[in-house]
Amino acid sequence: MPRINCSYALILSLLTFAAAGCSDTAGTTSVGTNSASEAVSPGAKPSAVTSNNPGSALPVASIPAPGTAATPGNVDDDEPEEPLEPLTETPEPEKGSPEWAVREILRIRLLPYPVIETAAADNPAAQEKLREQMETQKKLRTERNKQIIELATGALAVTAKDKAQERLFTVSAHHLLESHLQLALQGDAESTSALYDIAAVFFENRPESDAAAEAQQTVVSLAHSNALRSSETEPRWLIELSRQSQLYATRFPKDSAKSLPFLLAAATSCEMNGQLEEAVTCYRLIEQKFPGTPEAQQITNVLRRIDLPGKSLELAGPALDGNFITMDEYRGKAVLVVFWSTASKPFRDQLPQLLEISKKYEKYCVTVGVNLDLEESAVDRFLEETGVSWPQIFHSERAKRGWNHPLATHYGINTLPTIWLIDPQGTVISTQVQPSILEPELREVLLKHLRAAKAQETNQN
Repeated sequence: MPRINCSYALILSLLTFAAAGCSDTAGTTSVGTNSASEAVSPGAKPSAVTSNNPGSALPVASIPAPGTAATPGNVDDDEPEEPLEPLTETPEPEKGSPEWAVREILRIRLLPYPVIETAAADNPAAQEKLREQMETQKKLRTERNKQIIELATGALAVTAKDKAQERLFTVSAHHLLESHLQLALQGDAESTSALYDIAAVFFENRPESDAAAEAQQTVVSLAHSNALRSSETEPRWLIELSRQSQLYATRFPKDSAKSLPFLLAAATSCEMNGQLEEAVTCYRLIEQKFPGTPEAQQITNVLRRIDLPGKSLELAGPALDGNFITMDEYRGKAVLVVFWSTASKPFRDQLPQLLEISKKYEKYCVTVGVNLDLEESAVDRFLEETGVSWPQIFHSERAKRGWNHPLATHYGINTLPTIWLIDPQGTVISTQVQPSILEPELREVLLKHLRAAKAQETNQN
């Protein structure tokens, strides 16, 4: 059994050598970059996510267990049961073999960490002890991850040359990627660079392998995690999330189960944070790579909304009070269009600010709600409890309520609340107004309108 004694640099050359003899490299158009030299720096400090829908984490890489377990759906109850063979002990793998390395990795991963004691905020000594415990645990995690990286790298060096050991190669790759990811998320630049290098090498030499797909998925997850931490202070990570999601979808187009969520998460995150060019690129790629899917059908509506700024808004619908609402009746005033529902916690959190702004500028601005609730009674109760008096577009037909609201589907609304700003001439200024900048944007629109009206009056005189 070959022994493991190999550097990380050697594994790359072994992969190249193995690929020349046992793997066909498919030609694929690449998108974005996967070079370590072009990777963005992970040095930004974590910051809170401020978007109204931060979304959920990307899918976590997993390695399927060998074989398929029997389930009630694939077992024939009429077949006589075969007698169970006596259990035999699994032989201990030879020390230094790939099997031994994988077992060592699992042993290290199962080792417990020291318990960290809680500390009262008003106890400086206890707080200092807590910091020491956390630092000790961090060092221990780093040490163990480096041990795993060394073991996994050695196992990969051996199994890369033998197609019969593909399963061990995939498992070893999984542990290598997982440990590098943990270190990279702690700010380790070498591990960040290694993840990009591994993804490039695996795809170049084993483009159809599970390891290649997981390596690229890990790079996407790294970008996603850093974007969540620092989308405001380091917008480059949002762009990196977009580029690496595009790269995954381009390299692994058959894996729509991951490609679509990656692209949608990247597009939505970029759109919410003002990176519209990247968002549109991701949306377009969904249309191109996955035509006919429900997601691709929704993209047409989303792009219609993104294209609204600078255009005149034709928005109308039945009101909750039985009347009919159109934008024409509000010409001469700015309009805030708020898509909302009573179940949306972000909307409830932002409501006091919206009410304050609506009251402050009621002479120059009107707020129109587009409600996406299913039950009219819930809407009535909420409006009464909160004192919201805006006109509300709400359909009497149940089939046109909730996410099936015609305006929500037509414009691809996917987060609540969504706030639009329309100027007094009926032109859309923005379809992604964030609460933190709502008042300054509204004031700028109103001042521009007043200056234009004053200039026109002067010219007439």
